[in-house]
Amino acid sequence: MSSIQFGGVVSGLNTQSIIDALVSAEKQPLTALQTKETTLTSQKTAYTQLATAMDDVVSAIKNFTVTSAGSSRLASSSNSSVLTAAADPSAAVASYQVTVGRLATATRASSTSAIGSVITGQVNTAALLKNDNLATAITAGNMALTVDGQTVQVAVDPATDTMQSVMTKLSSAVQTQLQLTDPSATATASIVDGKLQLAISGTTTHSLSFGDSVNDTSNLATALGLSAQTVTNQTSATVNGSAYLDPTLASLNLPGTVTAGQVSAIVDGTIVHYTVGDPASTTLNQVMDGLSKAITDQLAAGGVNKSADPSASVSVSVANNRLQVSMSGASTTHSLSFGAASDASNALGMLGIANLSATNATNPTLTGDTNIGVARTLGALDSAGLTGLTSTTTGVLTINGTDIAYDTTTDSLSTIIGRINNSNAGVIASLDRTNDQVLLTRKDTGAVAMDITDTSGTLGAALKLSPGNTNAQTIGQTAQVTVDGRTITSTSNTVTGAIDGVTLNLLAQSPVGETETLTVGVNQSAVATAINSFVTAFNSLGDALDSLTSATPGTSGGNAGTAGPLSGDPTMKTLFLSLRDTLFTASGSGTYNSLGSIGLNTGALGAAVGTTNRIQLDSSQLTTALTNDPNSVANLLDQASGPMSNLLAQMQNYEDPTNTDSYVQASITGLTSDITDVKSQEDYQQMLVDNYTTMIEAQYTAMETTLATLQSQSQQVAAELGYTTTSSGSGVSSSSTSSSSSSSSS
Repeated sequence: MSSIQFGGVVSGLNTQSIIDALVSAEKQPLTALQTKETTLTSQKTAYTQLATAMDDVVSAIKNFTVTSAGSSRLASSSNSSVLTAAADPSAAVASYQVTVGRLATATRASSTSAIGSVITGQVNTAALLKNDNLATAITAGNMALTVDGQTVQVAVDPATDTMQSVMTKLSSAVQTQLQLTDPSATATASIVDGKLQLAISGTTTHSLSFGDSVNDTSNLATALGLSAQTVTNQTSATVNGSAYLDPTLASLNLPGTVTAGQVSAIVDGTIVHYTVGDPASTTLNQVMDGLSKAITDQLAAGGVNKSADPSASVSVSVANNRLQVSMSGASTTHSLSFGAASDASNALGMLGIANLSATNATNPTLTGDTNIGVARTLGALDSAGLTGLTSTTTGVLTINGTDIAYDTTTDSLSTIIGRINNSNAGVIASLDRTNDQVLLTRKDTGAVAMDITDTSGTLGAALKLSPGNTNAQTIGQTAQVTVDGRTITSTSNTVTGAIDGVTLNLLAQSPVGETETLTVGVNQSAVATAINSFVTAFNSLGDALDSLTSATPGTSGGNAGTAGPLSGDPTMKTLFLSLRDTLFTASGSGTYNSLGSIGLNTGALGAAVGTTNRIQLDSSQLTTALTNDPNSVANLLDQASGPMSNLLAQMQNYEDPTNTDSYVQASITGLTSDITDVKSQEDYQQMLVDNYTTMIEAQYTAMETTLATLQSQSQQVAAELGYTTTSSGSGVSSSSTSSSSSSSSS
């Protein structure tokens, strides 16, 4: 703010001390304003603190005047496992005989049967090739076949052909060519044990081969396992394809994703291993055949606990959508189980045989414990294994008037369930994995049916929820409760209309011949808690007022006195006594017509001076009053013209956040304005002080500069006259000897 000073360098004066003293005197108005701001801020903080304490009292009072804490009721049941209850202050103090006849239940809809496609382990000859997920996907184009030296072409298109149409084309092409030389010849194609089988018969010999490795444009010969098969000069022959045509493990709607790796069976104490190949190219029939062979081979070899049994064999197949392991031809009993700690594949679990076992049984048959064909929850609906689902770009399932839109090519079953639960359909959807069924449960109880409609598409039908009718639904029922001989029905297990002011929570049906007793009484603990909360808040307000308005005079020749920030406010100094007078004013007539009559007091009679400036509660006196006349106590505490209500009105004149004219709010507003004005004055005074400081510093700097100039001029004059000069701290002095005198003496 000021320039650099070199005080007293020339003059020898302590000019900075002089400047500081002058500025300090100039600052006295500013200092007075700063002191005033501190006082005003302290007062504003005090009123804010006081407002908090008063608000706590107001809140405690409103427990009575607004929520009727003085009328608190407690409901208790003789059998809380059957029903519980809650009573509001309007409930009458009484006992009731209650019988719960039945509970309200919610309507439920469930799939009428398992929704997943049943797995047979066989190729679906009616499905388009593009959707069949064969072990080797068939490509579009032509396959050559040679019959009796003549080559013919079979065309295939996975987008339009099925396995049945391919077999028909193949057998027809062969038969047509055979009949050129053998009119009675026939050719038929079928699927046997998961592989293509082509049978020909005629009256003359025939030769047959499949595929042309150079000219074929489709891989059909390889995919059907025919490329290495031939017939040479035979009248009748059967050609068996070498490739499995069944769907791959990855394409089946199994309970989960099968992993490749080793699985195990324990045959008569010996562990037998089988390795599941890549699920994308391994079929279920391959796994079943592999397990069958591994177990049969071990039976023939003999186990740790049994001798060899070469006549025994095991077949693994699918029966009624479950895997079945059957032993036959055994000459003795055998033990069989599945799974070992070293297994790397989860195939046994996915196929439902991981927990199967037979001990010392003759030709046992073990059936898997879960369906192997279930609805897939992940992935598009089109590949979820839902029978009867029409593949559409979009569809709409409407539940209780709420539309659930879906796209079968992108949305999964899990997505649809989540969409239903997040909608306004008023139901909770879930998936029962044990039974492979969808469950819908109304959120509200009562005898109300669900309205399920396939507005477009067939998802509701595919989920077997019987759209348009209630065949898949179990309709809920209303609750029935009898109170003192009067029977009430309710759509909910929370019953509000049976007893005035009482809410019944029905939990179970009453045991036969049993009636529950429901007792509604005064909640003495709640009343006492509410009063004690008021006492604490009221006394805290008294403590705050005492602290903020206190004043201690100083002593002559001793310590200075102290004063609270509100010590000069006579209204606040007398407020607590005024509030206490209102609190203990009698209201009406009767035994319990004042708060003092129910146990509120300022201390025992004869108590020492200074110990009765706060209020307290005599709990035993309150208990007696609540026991003798709870209604009078409630009226005293809760009524609009009682002491609590009067105290509330009085306090809100002083403190009311919604009223800027109330005493505390007006005081805070006034002080805020005063503080703003004082700060403005401080800024002005600070500007004056800064200007004065700059001026006085400049004056003393000029003085030093002038003195320095004079000193320099004095030295120049002395030098011209032949004098030598020395500087002193307070001026200039000089001494000299003439040159002539100096030379004489020399």
